[in-house]
Amino acid sequence: MKKNVERETSFYHDFKEMLEDLADKYSDKTAITYYKRGKEKFEKTYTQLKEDSLCFAGALLKNGLNGRNTAIVSENSYEWLTAYFGIAISGGVTVCIDIDHYDDIIKKMLERADVEIVVASPSMAVLLKDMCADLNIKTLIVLGSEPNGVGVRYSDFCQTCDDESLGKINEFTYDSEQTVSIVFTSGTTSTAKPVMLSSRSILSNAAGSLTLLDSRDRVFNSLPLYHTYGLTCGTFCALIRGLNVCISCDLRRLTQEIANFKPNMLVAVPLIIEAMHKNYWALIEKAGKKDFVTKRMNFERLIRRHGVLISGEVKKCFKGTALEELDVILSGGAYLSKAIAEDLLHFGVVVLQGYGATECSPSISCNSNNDFTLDSVGVLLPGNEVKIVDDEIYVKGKCLMNGYYKAQELTKEAMDDGWFKTGDLGYMDKKGHLHIIGRKKN
Repeated sequence: MKKNVERETSFYHDFKEMLEDLADKYSDKTAITYYKRGKEKFEKTYTQLKEDSLCFAGALLKNGLNGRNTAIVSENSYEWLTAYFGIAISGGVTVCIDIDHYDDIIKKMLERADVEIVVASPSMAVLLKDMCADLNIKTLIVLGSEPNGVGVRYSDFCQTCDDESLGKINEFTYDSEQTVSIVFTSGTTSTAKPVMLSSRSILSNAAGSLTLLDSRDRVFNSLPLYHTYGLTCGTFCALIRGLNVCISCDLRRLTQEIANFKPNMLVAVPLIIEAMHKNYWALIEKAGKKDFVTKRMNFERLIRRHGVLISGEVKKCFKGTALEELDVILSGGAYLSKAIAEDLLHFGVVVLQGYGATECSPSISCNSNNDFTLDSVGVLLPGNEVKIVDDEIYVKGKCLMNGYYKAQELTKEAMDDGWFKTGDLGYMDKKGHLHIIGRKKN
């Protein structure tokens, strides 16, 4: 078994401690990049990220709105992140809402999570105005600076922060096991469950993931922030390592955003990776290299040395494109075909599959840069334990949720003496790699 080399990482007690330490370490280095309408580029430094997050926290405190259950109902944006951090820093709980749900489901989620404040994008705020009135939610904060006649503008609200409220924020003490986030699992209203996560579970999970992964300078996060995979793996991991993370703000312009950013690393789900795989082959065919590449790939398979003969030649086909500098893809959320991962490895792109669940903050296991297989979901993160009970995967560790919000019976059903029952079937091979073979309910 190849020994896994543990990478350097930083473990934090809470988000305020994290932001302050990162600002001290990286100050004017770019933390967040994002594009508006696919073209207009904006960059925020680590210092700006800290200050903007503290400003929103101070504004919540100044207006007597700290410590509440606050929903973020929005597409990805820089303000989404600063709102999340600000809510946590001021002692509140962020309720992460998937905006792709129908309106009636979103309304039920807000009600079920006892939401008192809503932070929404301009487009979602128009839809939420009547919903908030029905649920007696009196505060609707609208992200962005453009007035739309609904709620209070985020920029105006942040301006209410003053030195006194910032001083009080600095006096806060945090319980790392206190719930800071409620995230609904995927599914319909009958199956979606409100998962309570603490700063301890989230930040230990992000830091633990980094012990398995090498750094890259520029990471592109193609995933929504309201899912734990997009937030913890796609954003917090990159920030803790001091990288420049580009958050995709519009899936319709995803390809254009990647082309503008030219990442070294991509965090994605199989659906996006499959589309990029087709793009790789299209570029190879356009360059007239399809026959050459196919023959060399067959030979590489024969000698079991992926990428040693053609990766350099293939890279020329991607010169000047969005894929020019990409060499690592993190894949999760679903199973990725081994054939696709193998093709990409021939092209010089390593696909590292991982496995997780919202209840685990989310990562349970991940392939490492120096110890990976294409048909497994990797080795366990430090601090995670797994046991197999009747082929079902059980998990224990700091990553575990605090339970389902106001659903003790559901929590009892999901747990077994401190172990979370994932519902996934799998096994651990002799080399310590975890394999998924199906779902128990199927």
